[in-house]
Amino acid sequence: MNRLSEEQVLQLAPDASSLKSGKDLANVKKWLNFKYNERVLWGEMQGSGKDPYRTQIDLVSTAFKCSCPSRKFPCKHGLGLFLLFARDPSVMKQTDDEPTWVKEWIDKRQAKAEKIVEPIVEIDDKTQAKREKDKLKRENERLALVQAGAAELELWLKDLLRGGFLSLPEKGSGFFDKTAARMVDAKATGLANMVKGFTKINFYNGTGWHSEVLAQAAGTFLLLESFKNIEKQTPSVQEDIRSLVGWSQKKAELLEDETGEKISDTWLVLNRLTEHEDDLTIQKHWLFGAKTSHFALILDFSYKNTPFSNLLVAGTWLDAELVFYPSNMPFRAVIKNQGATKAQFHPPVSSSHNWQKAQEAFVEKLILNAWADELPQILSQLTVAKHDDMWFLQDTEGGLMPISRLMSFEKMMQLLALTGGKALDMAVLRVQDTVVPLGVFVDNNYKIIKI
Repeated sequence: MNRLSEEQVLQLAPDASSLKSGKDLANVKKWLNFKYNERVLWGEMQGSGKDPYRTQIDLVSTAFKCSCPSRKFPCKHGLGLFLLFARDPSVMKQTDDEPTWVKEWIDKRQAKAEKIVEPIVEIDDKTQAKREKDKLKRENERLALVQAGAAELELWLKDLLRGGFLSLPEKGSGFFDKTAARMVDAKATGLANMVKGFTKINFYNGTGWHSEVLAQAAGTFLLLESFKNIEKQTPSVQEDIRSLVGWSQKKAELLEDETGEKISDTWLVLNRLTEHEDDLTIQKHWLFGAKTSHFALILDFSYKNTPFSNLLVAGTWLDAELVFYPSNMPFRAVIKNQGATKAQFHPPVSSSHNWQKAQEAFVEKLILNAWADELPQILSQLTVAKHDDMWFLQDTEGGLMPISRLMSFEKMMQLLALTGGKALDMAVLRVQDTVVPLGVFVDNNYKIIKI
């Protein structure tokens, strides 16, 4: 059974208003009834309609269902019921008897987790040949579009270089947005993201932006040159180039591919980061395998209010089999088989002993993928230090690594409160030449930094 702490349940709130409402509903008097067993928690609450809202929570792999009309996931009822259970399960009755509406839902989830294989439908040779021909035609048409977009972007970059980068602050974000939109039209969304990278640079940070612009331009140009010469690269590097340009293998195809790299492990969910781009919400989960010491990134997308396919709780351990996208540096993955979530688990965690070793490991990753811009690491015995207006993480040998300015004052105070001035093992996210603390190992427990 998945017994999360109150703090871990609160992380699941999709926004501040849901969090507030969920806390309000974590009250015994507001529920008509509630029960639980080893696999599921359920309850009923009277809403505005005639029939009460029915709320269900999978206690093994953390999932929610509610009959209320809310489009948020989890809704306030799910949060309220889970909070109530996390605070004091003794207020609820434990029973093996499940109502039909609960049993049908949880049985269906468990059946799906057990990989019920659908029968293979035989296709005749003529139909198969036609499908392959149509697929090749679509791929060639898209390739022509992407190649045209790449050629246009190369001219754009060269024009920037001829005109000089010093005029970029005056151009505004619209200048870059227009070119990014052209790359989207060319079916090269990865190239569009490279162009959008310029808009994330702080052009009002003295002269510090000079090197950032140069690095962004160089990385974009390197990708364009690599794409033009893709046939000269190894198959794994070709996969990285195609992915960066905008070709992404579909999740369903990846899961069906028996040749892909698969790792079964107990994964520590290091942290979760949510980003917003117009109507699109991007959710990143960084994972660390207890047995394999392998890192992984689970990337999910949500358009407007559609629920995410993965609901992982930062700071918990997850039994799962991951399938990794083809790459020269396999890192991004999808969950193939998801097992139990463990709120507490204490295996030995391997780590780098100082920043020198961590830097060597970081460089090795960059050799495999020159465009890797975010990589997690775990280091032992780090302390928080400050010099002038900059915060650093210091190792036992005096080595320093600056903490990214993405860390707000509130997050820094949280880090200081967790560490208490002590040297502790930490999980960090390497972002270029800075780090973002993800979590701290305190008394055999992993505590996340809310980022």
